[in-house]
Amino acid sequence: MQAQRNNIVFLDIDGVLNSVKYDRERTATQGNIDESRMPLLQALFAACPAQIVLSSSWRKHWGPTPYECDGIGEELNRLFAKYGLKIFDKTPVLSTHGRAQEIGAWLDAHAAEVDRFVILDDEFGGWGELSEHLVRTNPRIGRGLEERHVQEAISLLRVPET
Repeated sequence: MQAQRNNIVFLDIDGVLNSVKYDRERTATQGNIDESRMPLLQALFAACPAQIVLSSSWRKHWGPTPYECDGIGEELNRLFAKYGLKIFDKTPVLSTHGRAQEIGAWLDAHAAEVDRFVILDDEFGGWGELSEHLVRTNPRIGRGLEERHVQEAISLLRVPET
């Protein structure tokens, strides 16, 4: 029996679901995530079913069960659920390595389960062979995740028509 294969979105939070502009404008009652970015993320998953793997430093707050989440992890789950989204997993924390190596380690451990993947992140360098899967946001110009990033991610996740 063949393992089920999935599309994966490796998701960074800071710089993707928030921005410098949001940080300047938000009120004391608004959270660290710019909720105006969530419908864009929702649109990506509506167009291309996929699973979310947290690659953000926020992953230290999240776990696959409620008992493994702290308050920030619980808030992530509530916010994502509000938009019909759910976090599936997170990348490992490799203390002496960068995000690309952590994503690579996750992919190595789940190779039989992954069909296509995309990385939503604002980091510039160090992606190496993963760079062709990177959709890079810019939180200093714009608001992080924008429509053009969603379209780019969709094009990377869709199976080419023959």
